[in-house]
Amino acid sequence: MTAVRVENITKTYKLYDRPLNRLKELLLHRPFHKEFTALNDVSFTLGKGETLGLIGDNGAGKSTLLKILAKTLSPTLGRFEVNGLVSSLLELGSGFHPEFTGIENIFFYGSLLGIENGTMKKKIQEVIDFSELGDFINYPIKTYSSGMYVRLAFSVATAVDPDILIIDEALSVGDQYFQKKCLDKMDDFKRRDKTMIFCSHDMYPIKTFCEKTIWLDHGKIKILGKSEEVANAYMSQEQAKAERFKTDSSIAHSDANQPGSFLFISNLTARQEDTKSLLIEFVVKSHKRFHGHLGWSILRRDMLQISFITTHMQGREPVLLEGEKRVCIKINNLNIVNDNYFVYVGIFDKQAYKPIAVDFIDFPITTGYEIHNSLSHFDSAFIIE
Repeated sequence: MTAVRVENITKTYKLYDRPLNRLKELLLHRPFHKEFTALNDVSFTLGKGETLGLIGDNGAGKSTLLKILAKTLSPTLGRFEVNGLVSSLLELGSGFHPEFTGIENIFFYGSLLGIENGTMKKKIQEVIDFSELGDFINYPIKTYSSGMYVRLAFSVATAVDPDILIIDEALSVGDQYFQKKCLDKMDDFKRRDKTMIFCSHDMYPIKTFCEKTIWLDHGKIKILGKSEEVANAYMSQEQAKAERFKTDSSIAHSDANQPGSFLFISNLTARQEDTKSLLIEFVVKSHKRFHGHLGWSILRRDMLQISFITTHMQGREPVLLEGEKRVCIKINNLNIVNDNYFVYVGIFDKQAYKPIAVDFIDFPITTGYEIHNSLSHFDSAFIIE
């Protein structure tokens, strides 16, 4: 039995440089817009009980496709059909009212799906237990953190027991404990023959949960096939991008740090004292007095930024750099998966906006985690000698 059928879906947006151009187009019957095609002739079928992965770069059309399947957006051309109750977890903010409490939003979400209040009333305790929000379930969700919001959204989306579950990248906001809990729930859905469409930048769940995967590229299907093969092809491309970026950055870095430059970074090293911390050390040499900010960043191999911190973000005054200074940065709470990462350091201007000098190394980080949290928040301390 076919659960989802998509036939030649195209979605085109009209882009206006100014709001007035909409009115001019209406009155003068001439186009005053540019067209952007988010999806271009996309077709596929998904059988009952199958799980489909959706991958691709930002702007590839993934969210647009999911919104169409969730019926929150209409295609410009083509047609699609979904057989069964569809529940979706899209971007933060969709499906809930910020002024309503968690309890009220459970009923609100159910009403959007056409589920009676009596049925949703029976689901409340299940949602509270799974989300682990406790008393916060009675507070307006505008007071929730992004992680709390995801806890409620996923709990409600799965509690309605849909036939088809659509999940965008929102899960990346949740903490790793809850991500694991969500993946276990999805595994339970698979065993119960539910149909799922799962979009993620993390290839681990794509390979683990999805029988087949679509790689979208500029609105078109680049590859549709077995998840392992599609994910490996995508990561090979991302690896090639990273290597090109590394080469280009090295060239730019060496140009910026010529002897004629007044400030540059050298002797950059990284090491781990334990699985929860990372120590970065480097030397800053400045040929004149300079007040600026220090910063660091960790990027995944696919160039997704994991975290970025500067002394300016920590509320510190610009640092005086003159002569030779040794800098030590200790990063704690490394809640990321074991992998190789790009570790960047930089010197910025007084507003921490313009980089004056940068350097990076390719470094393997060992933490013991198996599930990746793409929005990690680390504690860090800057020591300047």
